[in-house]
Amino acid sequence: MHPHTTARSRLVDRHTTPHTGVAPALLMAVLGFLLFSGWMYAPQWERAFRSDGSPVSWLSSALLLALSITALRMVGDRALPRLLGAWLALAFFVLALDEQFMLHELWKFRCHEWTDACRWAPVREAPMLAVAVVGLLTMAWLHRALWHPGTRALLWAGLAVGWLAIGVDQWPEVQARWPSLPELPALLATLEEGLEVVAEALVLGALLRQPGQR
Repeated sequence: MHPHTTARSRLVDRHTTPHTGVAPALLMAVLGFLLFSGWMYAPQWERAFRSDGSPVSWLSSALLLALSITALRMVGDRALPRLLGAWLALAFFVLALDEQFMLHELWKFRCHEWTDACRWAPVREAPMLAVAVVGLLTMAWLHRALWHPGTRALLWAGLAVGWLAIGVDQWPEVQARWPSLPELPALLATLEEGLEVVAEALVLGALLRQPGQR
């Protein structure tokens, strides 16, 4: 066998054509779900986004669980390194549990019963701040494992929208410290859960776009 055959085969594998149609189809389905949810709850369409048992909240949990399962599938297809795939599967599963059972809200509003440190806003908001920081580091790690510019663009678009959603969630705390800052627009606050769903769909689209290696 020629000494460069293995290296050449790996190079070909790394440039396998991505699954370009999956991400647009997923995003259209998610946006359609958001619009349909608002229509079903009209004229009080805000309930589709803001209530704890809202359909948009359910969709967020479903997408996070799908991200966890997809990461495991990608390890089997050699589309992701094992350690990265295992970390993604665990992280997204924990986020799915948090979304479904409102664990970070439980910490935010009840942690003062367990520790005096919760009088400080950064302690109360630690889970959300951790998601922002750990999410950035994870996306940087994942960026190196994704091979195509379009796939990477979807990944970072998802992170940007996710950061926007976290910013919307944290703005009342920031505005309370600096009252001179403007109030958050009511529409943006209402659509926070929708932003989370779009972010999750973008990241899931990036993962599904990544082909496996033969």
